[in-house]
Amino acid sequence: MKGMLLKCALLAGVVAALTGAKPMSMRLDVTGRPEGAKVYVDGTFRGTLRGDSACSVTPLDEGRHLLHVEAPFCRPFDAYVRLDEANSFRTKAVDLEPLRGIVLVKTKPAGTSVTCRGNALGTTPLLITSLPCGPVHTLELSLNGYQKKRVEVSMTDRTPIVREESLVLDSGIAYCTSEPAGATVLLNGIERGKTPVEVMVPRGGAVLTFRLEGYQDIEQSVGMSAGERRPVAVKMAGSPARLSIVTEPDKAKVVLDDSYQGLSPVTIISATPGEHVIRIELSGYAPVSRMVQLANGGDTTERFTLESVLGRIEVVSSPAGAKVSLDGKAVGTTRPQGDSGKSEVLMIENVPAGEHAVLVHLDGYFDQSRKVVVAAKETKQLPFTLRRNFMADTEVETINGAPVRGALVQDKTNADQIVIEIKPGVERTIRRDTIRKIKNLK
Repeated sequence: MKGMLLKCALLAGVVAALTGAKPMSMRLDVTGRPEGAKVYVDGTFRGTLRGDSACSVTPLDEGRHLLHVEAPFCRPFDAYVRLDEANSFRTKAVDLEPLRGIVLVKTKPAGTSVTCRGNALGTTPLLITSLPCGPVHTLELSLNGYQKKRVEVSMTDRTPIVREESLVLDSGIAYCTSEPAGATVLLNGIERGKTPVEVMVPRGGAVLTFRLEGYQDIEQSVGMSAGERRPVAVKMAGSPARLSIVTEPDKAKVVLDDSYQGLSPVTIISATPGEHVIRIELSGYAPVSRMVQLANGGDTTERFTLESVLGRIEVVSSPAGAKVSLDGKAVGTTRPQGDSGKSEVLMIENVPAGEHAVLVHLDGYFDQSRKVVVAAKETKQLPFTLRRNFMADTEVETINGAPVRGALVQDKTNADQIVIEIKPGVERTIRRDTIRKIKNLK
């Protein structure tokens, strides 16, 4: 293009010479930047740009002239300028556009931040097209865990250049594993992945935190030097579990792994995760054992319905009024049933399964004792017919003769007579108005 414009300008001069026309002297002032840029008119060097001072090109003939301005590391400027009688003097301002180079920056590892004069350009791999050609540019490469690196680049034109750089570790590498796996690893509180994972630890050390749902956090302080590699293995401890134990009926003895925990209902708020054995005991009920698996940080409720092992004994005595004992402990007295002489049923509830001794006692009668085996939920019926134990306990002095001795059978305050058994099976009735004195022989 430049060559063609120059030919056109020369041709115009030849035409003027042939026609004999007298050329008119004219002037072109060129201003602009950068300083030192070279100015050409119609292919001839005519001077340089000098700051605020114009580069004056004179004399020039009337007509079109090709203006060309060039400077190192800039895009050249080309344009036609017409001079004639109406425009014999012209000023042309030219600011050359800096030529920007092309740089491709690659790093090992990738993802490195690139800055130049404090301005962030991006992360590698990075194509840079904003740096002007000519001056030397210093690129700063930085990546967490690696030493910073400075790289100088200089471009003369738009020919792409490639810079491949390897960063040097500024930290150690901790190979983190956990049991169980899958724990989140935090470096000074910042997540770095899940185990197994490699974590860069800066020189001087840091705090590694292992975190897994259902387990207690583990913290480890790790000091490492640049380039050091070290395994860091942890075994996660489960978070305490909550265990609630409910029984029907309640007030049962609760034992966890042979350790007494109290009477139901019981809540254990810091149980160790894992397998445990629960044993429930309550008098009169069959003991129950159960294995339970407690999850880490879990909340478990175990319910037990106890099966009764108690039976019942029904006691009837003849005559009524007898005192009844079970295994040496008084449990009640039989009550009369009308005038039959036989008692109503005395029920002894909640008798543990097994063998028991029942004793029936009534003054004036021989005691009776009987062994009985009671099964769970079973009712045993025990009738007792007491045998009279004749023993004189009363002496009656009458107005008619010798005193009468025997066992008092009947002595009612409002009755007009009393009955005394004078010997087994033989009773004597004495009118109260004949009695002088009654003496108790006990």
